[in-house]
Amino acid sequence: MLVSKRFLRDFAYIANLYGWNAEDVEDAKAQTRVNPAEMCRYWSQLAAAHRAGYVQTPENNFMRLGQWQQQQGTPPEKT
Repeated sequence: MLVSKRFLRDFAYIANLYGWNAEDVEDAKAQTRVNPAEMCRYWSQLAAAHRAGYVQTPENNFMRLGQWQQQQGTPPEKT
């Protein structure tokens, strides 16, 4: 599976942000290989959201990504 440098940066950002270990990274890669279009888009959207201030906390009831995107006026892209 060929991916862009941007995607690789986004994926690495998420892995580092969440503190994934090698097993976690391999699991995420396997999930991405099963559904590359959707998962590549998801990881990139998640990275962009975190860079823009998205966090899940008890105070925001562990807000889901889609809900946060809607609040920001950037609904998730459809497949």
